[in-house]
Amino acid sequence: MTLKTIMAAALSAAMTLPAVAQEGEDPASDIGDVGALYPAEGAELTYDICTACHSEMIVAQQGQTREGWDELLQWMVEEQGMEPLFEDEREIVLDYLSTHYNTDRPHFPQ
Repeated sequence: MTLKTIMAAALSAAMTLPAVAQEGEDPASDIGDVGALYPAEGAELTYDICTACHSEMIVAQQGQTREGWDELLQWMVEEQGMEPLFEDEREIVLDYLSTHYNTDRPHFPQ
């Protein structure tokens, strides 16, 4: 084997290894496509659930308490035909929304 072949094989193998966050890296960099939503834990699930019916910008423009988001989710189920969320998914979505889209609106789109 030539050095060039060995290096190509090593590079190919390295590119197939799972990414490991390095110390000091932003863990949000591993978040998938979440459009305009703030990339953080729970963003991908929230994006997938919310954009099944409307743009993520509708979410990003809101500013609700956890209770407000909970009431809004309940309204969407009761009045808009949204499928109820499993409890564990509901908690993840509520945690995400109440942290990143609360009444002080820290991630309001500019």
